[in-house]
Amino acid sequence: MGYPRRGRTRRSRSHADLPLAILRPIGSLFAKIGASLATLASRKFTIMLIPHTDRRGVSVQVNAVVLSLLVLLLSSLVFTFFYLTTVYSGSARAARERAAGLDETERRLSSVVTEIEDAMRLARAFDSTLQDTLAGLDMAPPGRGREAPATAAGDLGADMLVDEVNPNEPAELQTVRRLVAMVDSAVEPIDSLAGVLRMQKDLLADLPNFWPIKGGRGRVTMEFGPNIHPITDQWYIHKGFDIADALGVPVVAAANGKVSEIGFDPTYGLYVWVRHRYGFRTRYAHLQSISVSEGQQVIQGERLGALGNTGLATGPRLYFQIWLGTDVVDPAGFLKMTGDLGSWNSVR
Repeated sequence: MGYPRRGRTRRSRSHADLPLAILRPIGSLFAKIGASLATLASRKFTIMLIPHTDRRGVSVQVNAVVLSLLVLLLSSLVFTFFYLTTVYSGSARAARERAAGLDETERRLSSVVTEIEDAMRLARAFDSTLQDTLAGLDMAPPGRGREAPATAAGDLGADMLVDEVNPNEPAELQTVRRLVAMVDSAVEPIDSLAGVLRMQKDLLADLPNFWPIKGGRGRVTMEFGPNIHPITDQWYIHKGFDIADALGVPVVAAANGKVSEIGFDPTYGLYVWVRHRYGFRTRYAHLQSISVSEGQQVIQGERLGALGNTGLATGPRLYFQIWLGTDVVDPAGFLKMTGDLGSWNSVR
């Protein structure tokens, strides 16, 4: 019973001595370092300044701690000097680059302003031409026709171009605002002119002025008026156009309208009548085939059938007529409206 108790006592003592065994070398190391610092602090150094004259030199005696502090302070000053020099140099370089960028931006801005001024001159010329055109069409807006007084800036007065100009704004921005106002002021008359053009286009689409063979093909072999009949060899009044081309070439409507009649005649062969607005009618004869039906609405340029030689014909041809009420009229006057004369010009 006594032996185990003595064993536990040895183990307890050995565990208690373990921290002391570790702390002793550390304490000894710090003691040596403290002694070394104390020895170093007790040492003194003499700094002598000897002039190159007969004057007596100056000597200063300092210990190691003060000398170390002086060296540290001097090193800090040198480091700070180089750091500030580097930062200043970088800032100066960045400032120079920024100044160069500003100069380039100013140069480009000047170029843009020049281009805007050129655009404004062109816009003024355009506006003046537009107003003259609208005045000729009796469409000039109030105060902007021929009777409107012109200013130094053209038809657009400066008071209309710049509303509430801010004197604190850059001149370039004011120039841009003027250009925007000028372009905006031209939108309304342009819309009016576009409406007139659309009305004109719609009107032309309702008049028989489109070449009746697709793609402008065909050759006029006989025009409207006095001619010699190709079969009877007698003088007679030819009341339309004979347009020759290959069999099967598409024949198209000369204007918007409604197919009013389809039939066959011994003289005209297969034919199609189309009724248009304003009392116009057109007839397409000698067809090989027909692609539409009676009562069908057709638009200008839509296929009606194929060119053929049915009826009293000397070869593949289209007999094209334009009627106004009960009178037949010369197709040439209508086809000249749009200049869509097919190959007719080449044979005149």
